[in-house]
Amino acid sequence: MERINLLILSDDLDLRIEIKNLVNDEDFAISGYSGFSPEGKTKIVNKFPEVVLCAIRGDVPESVFAFVQDLLTAARGTIVVLANDSISVELVNKAAQYGIRKVLPIDGIGCDEFSSQIATVYKLEQQRVLDTNEGKKVRCKALGFFGGKGGTGKTTLAIGVAAQLAKAGKRVMLLDLDLQFGDVAMALDIDTKNSIVDLVQDRGGITIENINGFAVEHSTGMSVLCAPKSSEFAEFVTAAHVERIIDIMRPYYEYIIIDLPASFSDTTITACENCEEIFLIYNNEILSLRNARVCYSILEQLHQREKIRFVLNKFEKGLVKTEDFEEMFQTKMFATVPADYAAALSSINRGLAVTVAHPKSAISKGISDIADKIIEAHTGVVPIKEKETKRKPFFKK
Repeated sequence: MERINLLILSDDLDLRIEIKNLVNDEDFAISGYSGFSPEGKTKIVNKFPEVVLCAIRGDVPESVFAFVQDLLTAARGTIVVLANDSISVELVNKAAQYGIRKVLPIDGIGCDEFSSQIATVYKLEQQRVLDTNEGKKVRCKALGFFGGKGGTGKTTLAIGVAAQLAKAGKRVMLLDLDLQFGDVAMALDIDTKNSIVDLVQDRGGITIENINGFAVEHSTGMSVLCAPKSSEFAEFVTAAHVERIIDIMRPYYEYIIIDLPASFSDTTITACENCEEIFLIYNNEILSLRNARVCYSILEQLHQREKIRFVLNKFEKGLVKTEDFEEMFQTKMFATVPADYAAALSSINRGLAVTVAHPKSAISKGISDIADKIIEAHTGVVPIKEKETKRKPFFKK
């Protein structure tokens, strides 16, 4: 069963961590954190979380109830739960008046009980939705592709997965956030005068109209927002810009594929925090394994561990096996993509996604499998594979 998508809403940073530790990772996927602000409301509405967990210590101010009431009007289908350290009959009754489904204690409750009560509220709400035939919104998923070191092939995979998702009829935005050395435009033979820098500097602000105006409609069907042509412009794009761009795009795209730089910066960390899944792309060699351990540790400290999906790219039989990665990180490998240097290099030279330039190659099959897994996990629908038909000879021997 797919985990319940949950967003933690609190102005207290320490309380956010405390609440996160009370939530069972097996049943819930934390899609992000926010405060009681207009920006917080925009993030919640665009992320479509199934449950919003408001956490407050002490008296609950009137402004919070007003925020919840406004939120429930804008984000239909979202369930709001309140966690507080001083529960009273008056608080429970008032919370119910404003549409809050459950009031839970912060202190003196275990992780299993806390998670179980939220899950019960969610299941009851789901049943109510089914009984009233209310539709469920399709959420956007932001997927980050991170290598931690150069040469892992993360850009090739990000482009290939984006192209496959677009081929499946999905609305896809490919965002190149390697602001200093991004080469998505070159890999796709895009000659663009505009980039993400032009977007953030535009007087009209970051709107969906401007995003679409500065992005390029690619022949594969996906939209591409390119990195700046020169590295000195990278500093003009801030973490706040990145968060705003992702939030604005969510209602208009089913998938936002983010090609991340091979290093941690404010913009990289913000992008990771706003992703539903982070694909760590590595190769099966010692240096890659060591780098994966360092990056995993950093993401764990940033409370992003549950989003990590490992992909072994350019896989060849060698000293480091798939089992070595799985044993070190105590997780199953999401996918393995075989080495196919000739197809990868040829596609780059031609300015095409490898899945377009060489659709029957081993690397394209591996990328296609990743896209299929993403669609299945997101929608619950298993994509239908195209059957390969062999031509019959004209003459019998």
